[in-house]
Amino acid sequence: MQNLNNSKGNAESQNSNEGNEIDLLELFSVLLAKWLILCIFVLVGVALGLFAINYIRPAFHSDVLLQLDTQGNKSAMAMGDMGALMDVASPADAEIELIQSRMVLDSVVAKEHLAFNAVPVGLSRRLSHTEGRVDLGLLHIPVSLVEEKWFLRATSQNGYEVIAPNDLVALKGVVGDTYRKVFAGDSLTICVLSMYAAPGEKFRLYESDFGQASDGLKSKISVAEKGKKTSIIQIEIENRYADKAASILNSIAEAYVRQNVEMRSEEAAKTLEFLEKQIPLVKAKLDSSESALTAYRHREGTVDLTGEARSMLDKRVTLESQRLELAQKRQEAARLFKEDHPNVVALRDQEEQIQQEIDRVNTSAKGLPFTQQEVLRLQEDVDVNNSIYTTMLNNMQQLRVMQAGEIGNVRIVDRARIEVKPVKPKKAIIFAGFILGSFLLGSAFILLLRSLKSSGVRSSSEIERETGVSVYAKIPETKIKCDTAFSLVEVDPEDLACEALRTLRTALEFSFLEESKGKVLLITGLTAGIGKSFVSKNLAALFAHREKKVLLIDADLRRGELSTRGRHKGLTDYFLGHIPLDEAIEHIDGANIDLIGTGRGVPSPSEMIASASFGNLISTVRTKYDLVIIDTPPILFVTDAQIACRYSDFALLLVRYAVHDMESVKEGLALLDQVNMTNRAIVLNRCVYEGGHGSYGYGYKYKYGYKKS
Repeated sequence: MQNLNNSKGNAESQNSNEGNEIDLLELFSVLLAKWLILCIFVLVGVALGLFAINYIRPAFHSDVLLQLDTQGNKSAMAMGDMGALMDVASPADAEIELIQSRMVLDSVVAKEHLAFNAVPVGLSRRLSHTEGRVDLGLLHIPVSLVEEKWFLRATSQNGYEVIAPNDLVALKGVVGDTYRKVFAGDSLTICVLSMYAAPGEKFRLYESDFGQASDGLKSKISVAEKGKKTSIIQIEIENRYADKAASILNSIAEAYVRQNVEMRSEEAAKTLEFLEKQIPLVKAKLDSSESALTAYRHREGTVDLTGEARSMLDKRVTLESQRLELAQKRQEAARLFKEDHPNVVALRDQEEQIQQEIDRVNTSAKGLPFTQQEVLRLQEDVDVNNSIYTTMLNNMQQLRVMQAGEIGNVRIVDRARIEVKPVKPKKAIIFAGFILGSFLLGSAFILLLRSLKSSGVRSSSEIERETGVSVYAKIPETKIKCDTAFSLVEVDPEDLACEALRTLRTALEFSFLEESKGKVLLITGLTAGIGKSFVSKNLAALFAHREKKVLLIDADLRRGELSTRGRHKGLTDYFLGHIPLDEAIEHIDGANIDLIGTGRGVPSPSEMIASASFGNLISTVRTKYDLVIIDTPPILFVTDAQIACRYSDFALLLVRYAVHDMESVKEGLALLDQVNMTNRAIVLNRCVYEGGHGSYGYGYKYKYGYKKS
């Protein structure tokens, strides 16, 4: 039967989790058992979440869209060949850097007065979202006191006063006026553009360094190309005030467009200046070529060009114009890139191909009569120079239009607008985050407490796996007092502890009591305070309910406390011959069992248990009772339990949940092995449900001695 019990225990351990592991079901059970702690953490999280969503100031989002004309604007396209010189497309990445440059942002900081700050103070107004607003147009705090705290306090709808660090009123003013006052050897300057605040509300004043304000603005804006290679740039910002967010973005867009126009206007002016210097030279060259052609015709007479010659002339003029155009593009590209850049190399290759074509045309022209060749050459010079001169005149006109019209290669597609709803705080997400965080923190706290408790065993499967001995029952701790009754079974038979004891009774019936294989049951524990006496008397009462005649012997001669009539008539008195056996036996009416108490104290209880008298007593009561239960002292402290094992048929070793470690359990079993007590089982006692493997825990002291009479 013992082997069957061990096999059952091994099978159970194979299907269970490791004792020190926590699966999801066990984790849920552990948290459920400590629901009060978890609720406290969650309530704190709810309170903090409510505080956070009201404390965080709202923020409004706004954006503006810009479009880059990377293909060239209409004016540049109207300039013809010179458009290639003027309009070099700027990549979006370069434009993004320009938008975030100090050249743009510094002007925005100045225009939007971002270096001057007035921040509302006061927790109650912040939580109730009733904070006012002050917009400053100018602020200068004396340098020696710039690190101190300055405040502005509203006195009326349009009136205010500035409070110096010494809590004195530095000046009083009204909205819209600029004030300058000598203060601390310097000047205090302030101009409030607008104020929306209740009388008495205070604002913290501070002046930021201009460079810091510019850097701060750069960190707050987000600039990126919308999509890939769309040439659409989106600028975004979040600000506490919706109108301020839109105003800042529009100022950035306008400043960027303005610098773009100024840059292109400056380039147009430089090109125009260059063309104005070159136009007289081109005009002189054109006049010279026309004079040469006229003089040749006067000298040689009119020479009519054949169809072939006219075709060659048109082709040569076209090719020469193309060559000049490519040369101009290559020169422009050389200003931006190195000679080995692919763009420069491609233009140079195209120019060489045009030149080769021109050479082929010239070779073909050599087959014409000499007069036609000469007329062809002179006419080509006139046509090319005339084309260059006309193009330069057109370009100069277009450049003047560009200068006057302030045209750039960027435009504002969507201006920033004032949004109605704030994007922050996202109250639902923040609130849920605090609740979830507090729940996780509470769970971690509960698991930490669990891990910091005694490393005592909590799992029956762990005990069976480590020792090979079956655990017959796990008896929960009960808070019911048994002051008026001998056993818990009499007070509350439906208590969970009673149900666990019934499970233990059933296991014993199917083990050592089956077919009258044994009658004497020894109950011991590892240490004191484990509840072995509680188990002994309640187990005896439960067996008595099965109409069994039960005798309970209190063999704990040092601290025995089962007897209801005191320590005057009991086991030691019978051994010493002071009373007969019948007088030593006490009948417990409520439990319907017989009890032999410890009797008066003796100096050597171990020797008395080891005496022949104790063996004779057990032999005598075996014949009179269906079950004899011996309650013995803790096996780890004294040898009484080992000695009593020689007269017992079965031993129950009580282990206290979450107090005794596995080494103590193995040590107790080893002591039973020393006296060949192989018929034994373990009871996990005084369990407190913690979830998972279900159990129980209390502190104790390793102390055992005589109970005072």
